[in-house]
Amino acid sequence: MIRRVLNALNIGRQVVGGISDTAPTNTETDTKAEGIKGSLWEKIVSETAMLLLCVEPIRGLDERIGEQAAIIANVLAKHARNTDVRAAICLDPGLARDHAVAHAILSRLGFPDPDVDALFSKSLAMGPNFGPERLPHRRLEQTWLSRVWNIGEPPSCDESPLLAESMLGRPLDVLGCTRFDIYAFTHAAMYASDLGSHQVAGIRQQTDIVADAEAALAYSLDSNDFDLTAEVLMTWPMLRLTWSPVARFAFGILAQEEERLGFLPGLAFDPARYQALRGQERSRFAHLTSYHASYTMGFLCAAALRDGCTPPSAVPAGGRSCGAGAALLRLLATENPTSCWRAPFRALVPRQQDSVAPLLLTVLLRRARTQGDIRLVRQALEAALAHDLVDGPAPRQAAALLHRCQALGL
Repeated sequence: MIRRVLNALNIGRQVVGGISDTAPTNTETDTKAEGIKGSLWEKIVSETAMLLLCVEPIRGLDERIGEQAAIIANVLAKHARNTDVRAAICLDPGLARDHAVAHAILSRLGFPDPDVDALFSKSLAMGPNFGPERLPHRRLEQTWLSRVWNIGEPPSCDESPLLAESMLGRPLDVLGCTRFDIYAFTHAAMYASDLGSHQVAGIRQQTDIVADAEAALAYSLDSNDFDLTAEVLMTWPMLRLTWSPVARFAFGILAQEEERLGFLPGLAFDPARYQALRGQERSRFAHLTSYHASYTMGFLCAAALRDGCTPPSAVPAGGRSCGAGAALLRLLATENPTSCWRAPFRALVPRQQDSVAPLLLTVLLRRARTQGDIRLVRQALEAALAHDLVDGPAPRQAAALLHRCQALGL
């Protein structure tokens, strides 16, 4: 786990060291070429700072963590407080905290800049709630940022009702949720827990949160979205949840992918193009397409290295019914053979497969719902009933779908 954190920091050092290659003047061309939109350099700066904040509590586990973090912080500071950032803080006070993410984190970590603080304070003087309307997880982000570096009056909101409004505090539509819904779920957990630094109160039962997180893993793994998978897995250590067999299975898949390439590939990563490139071009392509996924793996491992948060060494054997995993795999036999979970699942012994069966059930029900295949929904629910897998949100929501279909005469 420490080695994986160091790998993320090493990637961060390389990315920040070459940040001039993705500076604003070149960003549009670079990102269009790699299928990434937006101001990539700003994202890199903010997210690298967040990586440093996440690893701060575990610096004592290995001296190399602190050494790498200090090197990155010193290089990052000039980008976090450059002319463009200062201008953005000045011209756009409603988004001042958003523009100052890296500055605030570096200040918290012992790398302050009084001049930027003075400018920051003037923008925040417009009022704690000045600026655009925000979704619940983005409002949680603003209160989190006000705690990271306490300048100005924090946004006026009670976090308990805000958590209840967020995707963390409400049931997930596990059959129809989008990537953004899951993103909102994971980020609400990150901000509410201060990246795992304190216990979160005033949310749903832990069993309900775990069930939704496992369902989110069904989406991300079946989409081969390693970046999102790592974000979902952060729910366990950041909310101090006991690792479930499904979560441990997903972590193993990420670990194997990172071992294979030396980094965790992002959604925009193209293996064929990567193999065709050499030297600096190959590294640059990997950084542009996968730096965020690799950072997220670093976040996950750093959070999991805290006391009581480490995943088990292997997927535990068990499950409510012998043969549940094999039965569901037969129903999935002809569907999407390239899914990243398929080979690792087959490598498990039968009782381990049974413990991961709820994941396959959610994958199956999601696919059936997406395809409008009501017959497959019925088959999946019959298998769930036969193997005592009807307690999760996916079978409950699928049963409700069948009731609605009956009203349509289907």
